[in-house]
Amino acid sequence: MAAESFELRAVEWTLPRAALVVLSFVSAAIHLALATTTGNHIFAVLGLGLLAGFVVFFTNFWSPVLYLVGAIYISVMTIVWVLDGAPMLTLGIVDKVVQAGLFVLFVYLLFEEGGTRGEAEASDDEE
Repeated sequence: MAAESFELRAVEWTLPRAALVVLSFVSAAIHLALATTTGNHIFAVLGLGLLAGFVVFFTNFWSPVLYLVGAIYISVMTIVWVLDGAPMLTLGIVDKVVQAGLFVLFVYLLFEEGGTRGEAEASDDEE
């Protein structure tokens, strides 16, 4: 896709999509808080990565396969947190609960939208 074709897309809001956006913001905020309190900038990078995914979600660059990327991304965030010694344990555990919800939503939406898209492409091929 060329840069000229950048467009915002219309999003049909469902409860899982709204929950995904809210939980992404919560996790991003927690990571930015961890970055400022621990001085570890990797948490800022990880939090900003979630916010970047949020921006892409509203563009024509979005594809259901990016839900899989999101699931992998939050899994990496958990690994980084553990390898860093699990700083701010209480806040970290809250974040891991939020990320578990994100993981479930990413997988659910991957199959929901991936299946819908596959069915739409199959019906287009039949016509």
